[in-house]
Parts: sequence; C-alpha cells; structure tokens
Amino acid sequence: MNPFIILTRIQGKGPVRINVNHIVLYEQKTYSDSPKKYTYILVQGGSGCTREVVETPEQIEEMINHAVLSIPFTHIKGA
Repeated sequence: MNPFIILTRIQGKGPVRINVNHIVLYEQKTYSDSPKKYTYILVQGGSGCTREVVETPEQIEEMINHAVLSIPFTHIKGA
C-alpha cells in the first residue's frame, strides 16, 4: 500500500493528496512581499512537481508518521 496525506494547497485552493513515498523535500518559506509563511514541497516526477501548502513542516511530519505507521503490514515475510 502507498501512504497518502491530504494537504491544503495555497494556489488553486483545496486539498491535494500526496504519496509520502514520492516526497523529495519540504521546507517552510516566506513570501517575498509579506511575512506570511507556507510550506514548499518537492515531489518526484519531473519539472513542475512542486506544491505550496498551508500546513507547517511539523504538521506534515506528524501526518507522514501517522500515515506510515497506520499501514497494515500483512503477509510480510522475512525481516
């Protein structure tokens, strides 16, 4: 299974579902013309695979941890 998280886009408004296995990086940034902050996310998949979201990096980390830990690991052999 692939763990997805749902984040809130700044441009285009509304939710965006991101597979946590495809996240390359995320960092908090500030707009050049205001003190307002947002989180920039780079996703695997070529040019244009970035998203700007409302959630903070800390909130995203918590969502990723929850998504990854809640995947049912059934029929796993070895380890």
